Amino acid sequence: MPALSPTMTEGGIARWEKQEGEAFVAGDLLLQIETDKAQMDVEAQDDGVLVKILAPEGAQNVRVNSVIAIVAEEGDDISSIDIGALSKQPEAEAEKVEKKAEAVQKNAETVEKKVEKVAKTEKAEKAPSSGLSSPAAEFTIHANHIANAAEIEGTGPKGRVLKGDVLQFLKAGKAVISKPEITKPAASKPVAKAPSSGNAELPFLVQSLEPSVLRHLAQVELAKRSVVVQVPATRLVQLVKANRGMTVDALAARAIALALQQVKVEGNGVGVVTDGSKVAEVAGAASASVLDLAQAIKQARSGPASGRPAAVLAGENVFTPDTLPDAAVVVVGAPYASVSAAEASAAMDSALNDLLGVSTSSAQPSKQASTVIDVRVISNSPTVASALAAKIKGFLSNPELLTF
Repeated sequence: MPALSPTMTEGGIARWEKQEGEAFVAGDLLLQIETDKAQMDVEAQDDGVLVKILAPEGAQNVRVNSVIAIVAEEGDDISSIDIGALSKQPEAEAEKVEKKAEAVQKNAETVEKKVEKVAKTEKAEKAPSSGLSSPAAEFTIHANHIANAAEIEGTGPKGRVLKGDVLQFLKAGKAVISKPEITKPAASKPVAKAPSSGNAELPFLVQSLEPSVLRHLAQVELAKRSVVVQVPATRLVQLVKANRGMTVDALAARAIALALQQVKVEGNGVGVVTDGSKVAEVAGAASASVLDLAQAIKQARSGPASGRPAAVLAGENVFTPDTLPDAAVVVVGAPYASVSAAEASAAMDSALNDLLGVSTSSAQPSKQASTVIDVRVISNSPTVASALAAKIKGFLSNPELLTF
């Protein structure tokens, strides 16, 4: 039985084109073989006679390389061939394949049993036991008042319970809390809240975090909602120094008020922060003189909360993600000197030359550093934050336009 393809293992006899005792020459069609995918003609490779057909037409599931017929040359003596034994070969092949299949099945069952045994052993090794918890895990268990800590499965060496295992146990909702009431902090020492992100595991994670970590998380959350622009402030600083009573905050409030006329934001006018994180609206931010505006800001900061401003002028670290008002928050930083990368590199080269005592005749006089101010706009709408930041930068870059 020839193979029609490298993957063929068995096939069927569709038709014998030569009959027993019939002679043939090389190239004659001997039979047609079929599988479930194809049907192919089998041609004679040499001259000869079809002596005996062992697999008749219609035979199915005939194994590849099993004997399906006997061919010989003219005059050959075939009396020594045991035709009966050859006729039984397909059955013997099938029986051999069946035995192999049974052996494979037994091996698979043995492997499966070994895998189950290994899995049970590993589970037993990972089972929690007294004294096999890391210090961090013990702290987290006590901090969260877990009554059924013995049920926590450890993933550390020899089943050691790690802090991550405890947190996963809490997150899965398997923990039984033995202390239903949570002690509230004293009113004189407010506890910073972690940024709310909708994560179900935050309530118990917060109990294990240091205040410095909480502050960092709050800053990261605010940074996600912020747009920061760098404003050239040399002229602005000079203007404030030249006019007594004029302040950077007054010019910033005027710039915000004018920007709000071009950017649509819910609320009315400009506000400032009063006591704590309360907000008060500043009257006449867009129309009063800058000197009057500076006085209005001072009075608003010392007065009660009022109005619903569209934007609030605030200082650094005044708000947390949980205390942000329903308005855009604008933080104007302090002026500072700024130099370009090229100027900084030239200054470094000059300092190194002075240190090494090397004189450079081609040294260029260093330029005076420019003054800049960072303006940060915080809003739940990235579009609003970007638009306001751009407009405010434009107005503060031309402070003379704000002094009417």
